Amino acid sequence: MNGFEIYKIYLANKLHFTSKNQRYDFHKLSKSYNDKSAIDYFVANFVSNTNLWVGDIIGKTGDDNYKQWSKKLEALHYYYEQDIDYILGRDIKFDDLFLVKKGQHPPILKMFLSKRINFETFLILDEILSFSKQLNKNINEKVLWPKLYDRMIRYKPFIKYNVTKYKKTLKDKLKDI
Repeated sequence: MNGFEIYKIYLANKLHFTSKNQRYDFHKLSKSYNDKSAIDYFVANFVSNTNLWVGDIIGKTGDDNYKQWSKKLEALHYYYEQDIDYILGRDIKFDDLFLVKKGQHPPILKMFLSKRINFETFLILDEILSFSKQLNKNINEKVLWPKLYDRMIRYKPFIKYNVTKYKKTLKDKLKDI
């Protein structure tokens, strides 16, 4: 036996001893979503909360998370621009947004954690500026940031955008300040 075979046995037993409604829920999902949208559905839900129970994902909460996430991705550039305007509207030099002082979270991370900017904006800025490497080295706390960094790495492949367009937007907005 290999690890995957054991995992399948575990899932089968878990399903047997837990809610029988889960099979119905997954069947219901299979009628509502194709391969691509099912992947997006689960990505949207796990990005919102990596500790979700399947009962939280399937149903109104899951549907709401998926709709909100889809809406955000459809208007990604708009939300990015709004977030950049917010970031640049703070009374702090742009470069200082990414500085870790005394091992504490930098302002850009605090903006994300306080939901002032979107996760996608945080990811796009990291792709453009590569600041997460410095955060990994300099942030002292070893609970919140490492989990967030792991979620960033896992989420990046699922958001598609033209990085050149986003770089230009950032550059243009920086010229205006």
